[in-house]
Amino acid sequence: MDPLSAALDELKFRCVAFVDRDPRLPWRRVFPADVVSIHAVVEGHGFIETDELLSRHFLEEGEVVISNGVRRGALRAMDEGTVPDVISAQIELQAPLGHPMLAALPPLIRASSSSMPSSFDRCLHTLREELGAATLGRETIFRQMCASLFVLVLRRYVDRLGWTHADWFRMLADPLLREHLAAASKPETTVAALAAAAGRSRQRTCARFTRLGGTRPSLLLRAARLRRAVELLNAGETDLSRVARESGFGSRQALCRAFRRELGITPAAHWRSTHQRPFPRRKSRDGREEKDPSSTPGERLAADLSPAIPRPRP
Repeated sequence: MDPLSAALDELKFRCVAFVDRDPRLPWRRVFPADVVSIHAVVEGHGFIETDELLSRHFLEEGEVVISNGVRRGALRAMDEGTVPDVISAQIELQAPLGHPMLAALPPLIRASSSSMPSSFDRCLHTLREELGAATLGRETIFRQMCASLFVLVLRRYVDRLGWTHADWFRMLADPLLREHLAAASKPETTVAALAAAAGRSRQRTCARFTRLGGTRPSLLLRAARLRRAVELLNAGETDLSRVARESGFGSRQALCRAFRRELGITPAAHWRSTHQRPFPRRKSRDGREEKDPSSTPGERLAADLSPAIPRPRP
């Protein structure tokens, strides 16, 4: 799987219809704050209005905008007496610990049909037809077409990045680092393995990551392992040795150290906060209950008194 597809799959990417039935004039569609959304102008004209931009950005028919939680931003009609036909959807991305793709996503991305492949126009054409037809499965097709537009716009954004750019999307534009990102999503990957696969030294590999991605590969790998461990704990896994093994930490002790360092809590405390009940204690061979292996005695006492520990902000 390519790194962009792997990232969207990890984030459980899906589109939800953005409901805006306000017919009042002058027409204005507000960008949802702290939410990624996509807006396609299928008929008419408009412009983008935000506090971050000093000038208006005019939109023609066939243009698509991705908004990454722009505060007090909106699409507005060119003429106060008209209402453009704009298709909008909210992009749902589940990232409890964040993701480098989300951190690199700019406030606004624009794309027009004149600079996009033919599949872009076909998606817009399908959306127009589905909106005018009351047929079965229309909402599903709407979500799928909006999702396709989102990926196409991201792909175009990567292709047009400048050489001075340094973030996760810039690594996608580099053929060598693109392969590294695909491997970095696997828990068992190490920096030495990345360098060996590219036929380069560890030092040159780290330098390329720092220059084009703005980060060290060890930090990317550590964050990916932590996200995988959190995913397993959120799914209900209680065997910390298995969580450590499947997330690439190797040992239960390394897993607990990583949680304390990055999140300030233990894996068991995170489990209790997520599931709102005491962390199950495993039985030893003699039938006795083992102590919580990831907690100090004081933390275990606090857990007994208050099973649900609030999750700290990472």
